[in-house]
Amino acid sequence: MLKKTGFALVLAGLLAAPLPAGADAIGDNNICYEKFATADYKGAIRYCTSAIDSGELSDPDLIAALINRGVAYKTTEQYELAIGDYTRALRIAPKDPLLYQNRANALRAMGDYDAALSDIQKSIDLDPKSAGAWYVRGAIAEARGNSGDARKYYMTALSLEPENKVYRGKILGNGSR
Repeated sequence: MLKKTGFALVLAGLLAAPLPAGADAIGDNNICYEKFATADYKGAIRYCTSAIDSGELSDPDLIAALINRGVAYKTTEQYELAIGDYTRALRIAPKDPLLYQNRANALRAMGDYDAALSDIQKSIDLDPKSAGAWYVRGAIAEARGNSGDARKYYMTALSLEPENKVYRGKILGNGSR
């Protein structure tokens, strides 16, 4: 009986021991990604926020959490919060074209086409071979009512990723924003 009790105390002690710094933040960040990947955007926001607020994430992990939460915010039409996350991430990584692309897309969704155009141009300047950036550039042109330019930008996106069904749908006229 003493052996079992001793084992139980050791096990209880191990379970009660504090986790290494950052363990909860990394775990929350991983759960954030899982929730995001399964379209549980409210769950993603909750876990990303926990990871971000911990202050324990490395810069690359913090940027990933801000991107995931930003996309979740945009998907749930919380555009200003999404823009805030992308802006915060850009303070850490000011030459990241994906951050400009995502912020441009959120600005477009809000109807701030001038700011969206400025951001997407920065993204394209940083990575001219990003099909996603050209797609967003097309979406901005389309939102402004310029279908000729929109088609040109969608064609550029499709030429960079010829198998992309969303880009192909835009060219064939059956895609959505």
